[in-house]
Amino acid sequence: MISPPQFSFVRSLLKQKTGVVIDDSKVYLVVARLMPIVRQRKIPSLDSLVDRLRAGSDQTLQRDVLNAMMTHETSFFRDRSPFATLQKLIPELVKQRAATKQLCFWSAACSSGQEPYSIAILFNEYFRDLLSTWRIRIIATDISDVVLDRCRAGTYSELEVLRGLSPNLLKKYFTPLQGQWSVSQECRKLVEFRRMNLHEAWPMMPFVDIVFLRNVLLYFDLPTRASIIQKMRRVVKPDGALFLGGAETMLGIDDTYQRIAGVGCSYYRPKL
Repeated sequence: MISPPQFSFVRSLLKQKTGVVIDDSKVYLVVARLMPIVRQRKIPSLDSLVDRLRAGSDQTLQRDVLNAMMTHETSFFRDRSPFATLQKLIPELVKQRAATKQLCFWSAACSSGQEPYSIAILFNEYFRDLLSTWRIRIIATDISDVVLDRCRAGTYSELEVLRGLSPNLLKKYFTPLQGQWSVSQECRKLVEFRRMNLHEAWPMMPFVDIVFLRNVLLYFDLPTRASIIQKMRRVVKPDGALFLGGAETMLGIDDTYQRIAGVGCSYYRPKL
């Protein structure tokens, strides 16, 4: 177990460094996610681990703790409807970007990479003819170095590929590799992975046509959500689209976007 003062410190550290908020009922979550670090490092107890965090001298420990506390739930083509909407939006964007022949997508808080690779698969499946003459960029960011390493490796377990991929897509865009499945080079080359903390000052980002910020805001408090949404306005093109998760909304957070109906879901576009 973890003592109340130590739990409070972990909560504060998580909020300060990542913006993620956990409530008093999540003691079990902290214990479950940090005990593997206690065992791996052979630390006497969870409270002792927090004592080392308080000392502030072990930045590697702090990084490992923050990585462990992140939620990485994701799957290929998660919820389906945003990708059906994206498939409908791309031809419109192609017409609007005919002069530059460039499209840029951003998967923000991409976790272990299934979302950006799903976008790459969709592009190869339905818009392959553009790839030889257009510059297509899929930028994928996350706060966790651990999951970014997984993204770059591009290998997934049998269970992971069965969550969201049809047998046809699996056969076309993955190859078996030592009991796992490896993403094809034609999809890998479209995606660039970067470390980014949405809670901190953002590095320079290109203007993007489509942002997937799905199932991310729900982990933040209202001021942090508002700050992130406001910064998105500086990145999303005026005729672009911002996708949130199915349970997320801008209601009561930001009124400078218009909500537009898609295929079984909605997306947001900056108001002019």
